[in-house]
Amino acid sequence: MLDETEVRSALDEVAALVHADGGDIEFVSLDAGTGSVVLRLQLESANCAECVLPREILEGIATGMLQRSVPEITGISIDDPREHPGYVHEA
Repeated sequence: MLDETEVRSALDEVAALVHADGGDIEFVSLDAGTGSVVLRLQLESANCAECVLPREILEGIATGMLQRSVPEITGISIDDPREHPGYVHEA
């Protein structure tokens, strides 16, 4: 069964992918029944929001990385603010 504490611990490795550009990844929720995890990309303090990997690529990488630590994860969904209508990055 999926454990939120395990998922949060494993998230550090994924967050490192976006830290270089000043972004971050935030845990939002998990569905223990389906094994899916929802994350949110934080870009408020990003030096270059466009430099952070696109959501689709980040989701694929994050899924592989997290599944190594928490094999019960079946998929990752990342809320990317760059895909929200009217998004404007303010540096």
